[in-house]
Amino acid sequence: MGVRRLLLQGMVVSVVVVIGALFVLHKDSSADADVLIDRPPSDVWKVVSNSAAYRNWNPFITRVDGDFREGATIRITLGTGPDSMVFKPTILLVHPEQDLCWRGSVWIRGIFDGMHCIHLTAVADGTRLEQTESFSGLLVGRLTEDVIEETQRNFEAMNNAVKQRVEAKAP
Repeated sequence: MGVRRLLLQGMVVSVVVVIGALFVLHKDSSADADVLIDRPPSDVWKVVSNSAAYRNWNPFITRVDGDFREGATIRITLGTGPDSMVFKPTILLVHPEQDLCWRGSVWIRGIFDGMHCIHLTAVADGTRLEQTESFSGLLVGRLTEDVIEETQRNFEAMNNAVKQRVEAKAP
């Protein structure tokens, strides 16, 4: 048996093992957090839809370049400093005073994707703001549980920042 044949067989076995491991470890996941805000959805919408102002108040999404317009690709920065991450999601849905959704990917689509939505629901005492993110792709699963847990905590921090910003403004 030649060296080339052995190398080729080794590469095939390696690829099969990696694909098998990813399949076994794969598990679509999600994160969500909600908060009640003592203001109507129109007031909350003014904050969450103003992409240029995110850098002034948001502890999670620290910068947004571009407008929240269906079909647009924007640039989002998560965090600050050397640990910050930049990605370029596409805006999927904009329903004023109700929904804002985008889909983004890490590296290339299908590896680690997220569909992020901000939902506003009118309730008796104001607005229920809910953030959700559904994760999918080859790397989603047991290998990314820490990332998803951190996302959950960041959603909670962002929701509290929205609440604080909206309720601090005069009605």
